Formats: sequence, C-alpha cells, structure tokens
Amino acid sequence: MVVALTEVDALALSMLGMIVITFGILLSLVVCMIRSASKRDEGVDQLLEDVGEEEARGAKLKAGVVEKREEWERDGDWWKREK
Repeated sequence: MVVALTEVDALALSMLGMIVITFGILLSLVVCMIRSASKRDEGVDQLLEDVGEEEARGAKLKAGVVEKREEWERDGDWWKREK
C-alpha cells in the first residue's frame, strides 16, 4: 500500500517528530537528575561541615567570645587597623 503525503501532512509529521524528540530529551534529563540526586558526595558533606564550623566561629567572634590563640597569630582584620 502506497500512501501519498501532501506538503501539509509532511509538515505535521515533522512537527510531531520534533515534539517527540524534545520530550525524549527532557525525559532523559529528568532521569539523569534523579539518578545523580540519589548519590551523595563525601567531599560536599565535609565542605558543609567546614562551613558550619566557620559560621559558628564567626558567631562567637560577633558575640565577643575570644578564642585562645598562639602569640604569633593575628586577628583576622589586622590589615584594616594598621593604617
């Protein structure tokens, strides 16, 4: 059986093909995102812990709690006060 396609039919079929390809790409992106979201990176966890410790240390400094330092260590803003 031979089916003759008109120009309009060919345009409609090509547009449907483009839509199917677009949804296929979007579906593959979503699947990749779901698969990678389930994996935890140990380096990220360590970085989050470090940032949390630095924030806690910064909160102590703002509250006026001074940590014990060695004699050779300077304050973090030593360069601002020496001008």
